[in-house]
Amino acid sequence: MWEGGEAGGMSGKSKWTKGEMSRTIVVYCIKALTLTLIWAVALETIAVLFSLEIDLTAVLTFAAAAFGGELLLLAFKRVFAKKNEPIE
Repeated sequence: MWEGGEAGGMSGKSKWTKGEMSRTIVVYCIKALTLTLIWAVALETIAVLFSLEIDLTAVLTFAAAAFGGELLLLAFKRVFAKKNEPIE
């Protein structure tokens, strides 16, 4: 079982500090989008060099929708948070 209490053991701490979870999610989403883009460019380059047909539209659309959507939701949360409500 995971240790770490409320944080689920991800950071080894018992509780997230203010904004730590949001920053962690943003960094994870940006890393995932960047690695997906690098992978797609490498695959497309190999396909061009060897004259192969490849369609990465579905994979890139899913990655953009999933991780880009998460970033958008975090941005909306930050923009529309009440002033007296602490931002996570």
